[in-house]
Amino acid sequence: MEKFKQFLSMRNFRKVFYLLLGSLLLASCAEERRALEPKRTVIAGFVDHFSEAANVVVVNFCDPLSEENRFAQNLTESEGAFHTEHAYAFAQNITIRFANGFVNLFVHPGDSVFVHIDGAKVNDDFINAVTFSGDNAERNEELFRWTRNSYKGGVPQFDYNAPPEVFLASVQQKLDVARDSVEAYAERTKASDFLREWAYVDQKFMIANYLMDYAAETNKWDVFTHPMFDVFNENNFQTMYFQYHLSVCMHALVWSDAEISRLFTEKKYVQGLRLTIDALLEKAPKGVVRDLMLFGYLKSGLTQMPELYEALPEIKTAFSQAYFSEKLERVIGKSKEAVPSSLSDTEGKLGEIVYLSGNGPESLPDVQLLKYFAEAYRGKVLYIDVWATWCGPCIANMEYASGLHKYFNEKDVVFINLCLDSKLENWRQAIARYNILGENYFLGENASRLFLSEHNLSGFPSYLIIDMDGKLHKPAPHPTDSEAAIKKIESCFK
Repeated sequence: MEKFKQFLSMRNFRKVFYLLLGSLLLASCAEERRALEPKRTVIAGFVDHFSEAANVVVVNFCDPLSEENRFAQNLTESEGAFHTEHAYAFAQNITIRFANGFVNLFVHPGDSVFVHIDGAKVNDDFINAVTFSGDNAERNEELFRWTRNSYKGGVPQFDYNAPPEVFLASVQQKLDVARDSVEAYAERTKASDFLREWAYVDQKFMIANYLMDYAAETNKWDVFTHPMFDVFNENNFQTMYFQYHLSVCMHALVWSDAEISRLFTEKKYVQGLRLTIDALLEKAPKGVVRDLMLFGYLKSGLTQMPELYEALPEIKTAFSQAYFSEKLERVIGKSKEAVPSSLSDTEGKLGEIVYLSGNGPESLPDVQLLKYFAEAYRGKVLYIDVWATWCGPCIANMEYASGLHKYFNEKDVVFINLCLDSKLENWRQAIARYNILGENYFLGENASRLFLSEHNLSGFPSYLIIDMDGKLHKPAPHPTDSEAAIKKIESCFK
């Protein structure tokens, strides 16, 4: 602790003091704010000169309150136009992906924004290939140019086993460098006050997202909610990275508490959730940030086990705004009513599909992919692993999947590995390197984006099941939860 006291010099102490004071003021003001009310927001645009190799545009909603993850448009079908609408509760940044580039947008609830992309320039001059109109056009131009210049840095390096005072000092150093970089850029480009604030908040939580691997034996909640992060400031919602830090904080809250972690390990979920709620209400100030932390944590668990909701009546009064409890109840209601969906003719056809047979890679014709799987492996249960070669958790989970392979070795189960958003050669190398068992398929760039959007998959890894009747079950349990995965697969036999 002595080193930590030295680190908090008088200058740093004043910084922390004002951060704490600001957080307290914001928390008190939040009580007076009107209730959250998502508003219809329009994101539209046009892509000129798109090619067959790059003919899909994706809008990533980046919304922690939504079950919708993204929208994808085949530009060949729409002659270059795209249009989607989404109800936002917070002013925040979102992304549009085309070819190998991302366009950052900032939207206020109720905005209508328009983006024009010149496909002929995206490979060589992406920064000048994009223009904006509609609401916040000047801000979006400014933000886009900043992100194209700033998102090129490497991964920040930390000693994840260092004691808290040393670790936090190194984090503060990275934040100071980020602040200086933003200020230098702002001075050079005469940037607006909006960009100065947004860019620093965005950089801060980009850095914070690398802290989840911190491994020292300590109370990680105190580390991840340190005043330098100003976690409970609602202005942090302006960057999409903030929501990920909140999930890390919740994970730290649970697994830094020996009693809570013991209860979950012993599968005493009601008692564990009750203590989790009590701990969060004690440690976090009342407000929208705390509400979203609790909402996100409960949503992920209760959609898998909706029966727990009725066993925990305190959930309904745990939120400061009724919006969250009402939304959680709707989400849980949908999960209770969820039934397997038919693979109908509305599934879009995809190209760029490669199958790895005994003779090597074979290209498939354009097909409705899940319907194709159901027909190709008729009469069997299909467990589909949607993964990417660059995704560490995907590779790690495949080790657990080998246990499922052994368990169902003599049963009518087919394990399909569907690789998306990757390079073809990397796919072939990963299969050999990690000895990936099962039926291996690869989707090219355009097909990957359309598939993720059509099936509303949040990312990688994701898991799907097609039962013996050709019905789709999603999401399916991860192989890391082998008990749940086995139970679900067995329920899909006739």
